[in-house]
Amino acid sequence: MAHLSREQFAQDVVRRVRARFPLVQIGRAEQPFSLRVNGHVASLENLYRIAELQPDELQHQIERWAVELLRVGEGRPDHGDSFEAVADNIMPILLNGASEGKRVETLASQPLVADLHVGYVIDGDRTIAYIPQGMLQKWEVTHERMHEQAIANLVGRSQNMSAHAMPDEDGELSLMLFQLMDGYDASRLLLPALHDRLREHLDSPFCAAVPNRDILLCFRDDEQTVEKVRGQIKADYRTMPYHVSDAVLLVTADGVAAYR
Repeated sequence: MAHLSREQFAQDVVRRVRARFPLVQIGRAEQPFSLRVNGHVASLENLYRIAELQPDELQHQIERWAVELLRVGEGRPDHGDSFEAVADNIMPILLNGASEGKRVETLASQPLVADLHVGYVIDGDRTIAYIPQGMLQKWEVTHERMHEQAIANLVGRSQNMSAHAMPDEDGELSLMLFQLMDGYDASRLLLPALHDRLREHLDSPFCAAVPNRDILLCFRDDEQTVEKVRGQIKADYRTMPYHVSDAVLLVTADGVAAYR
């Protein structure tokens, strides 16, 4: 892949899929960096990352991506139809209720704080499929059970999580940036041990921000640090793809709260 922009990459995927599968209906979706394949909306994020790592395998990866989507559309996802079959691939994802609008109401989701909601996806090798509200009835699974499973999976994928630490002028640690670039960095705000793990470095409570899906910022709750970081949070939210929130949040021993 010769350093294609996201727009160019999306156009290239559409062209390749149409050439390989002439009967497939494919085009741009309203959601950012997504395509609609036979009525099913799919993010290109995972496919784009795979293409960056394996550019020589691009055609093969696109065909596998398309086949996986077609199976979903036919009711035959690779993981099967039961909750148990997909449980290990369910992940939490943060959604902005204000920008997502009524779409949040159709998904299996629950409010977190301010305009933030926790949604859930089935994570495939090349696709991310949002779980609709009706799927819980089909699976006969409660929100609580699915949330527990999603958080357990998130914990499992975060075992080797490391941070970029940024000290202030006095050498004191004031900000930590988490960016594994796996699509779930913002979701790591939900990690049960986040507060206990960082309070020795940032005191308690400390602040956090998730301007887009691939960034989790944690920083000290002091006026100087908050004001220094707030402008960058808003800029990242406005300009970066997969924006989540421009709000400053508070991480306490009891969970995530709105910043005062």
